[in-house]
Amino acid sequence: MELKDFVRETIQNIVAGVSEAQSATKEYGAVVNPSGLNYQKDGQHNVSTHALPQEILFNVGLTSTSKDGSSESIGVFLGGVTLGKKNDSRTEDVAVTSVHFTVPIVLPAGASMRPRRK
Repeated sequence: MELKDFVRETIQNIVAGVSEAQSATKEYGAVVNPSGLNYQKDGQHNVSTHALPQEILFNVGLTSTSKDGSSESIGVFLGGVTLGKKNDSRTEDVAVTSVHFTVPIVLPAGASMRPRRK
């Protein structure tokens, strides 16, 4: 799987999961990712009219594989390593690089936590 596909699918699944959790817990009075919060960050009081920004932290391993007689490719390392011996005269080089990054996101906002004015 390419890194761009992994990032896209991960973010799509997180957003869909938050949205489904909002629907599933609404009947119980829970608010998932509320908007309209007063909060303190870095010693300052803030008010958010939308839901608070979050960060999705990615820590992925990228593999680069090259075999004799084939082209090189790069992809996200998702599985385990299988070791074994096969009577094959080709050589295969594999390199794994670890990549760390964050993606800021504002998830779907739940109900507002601000008191309603009368």
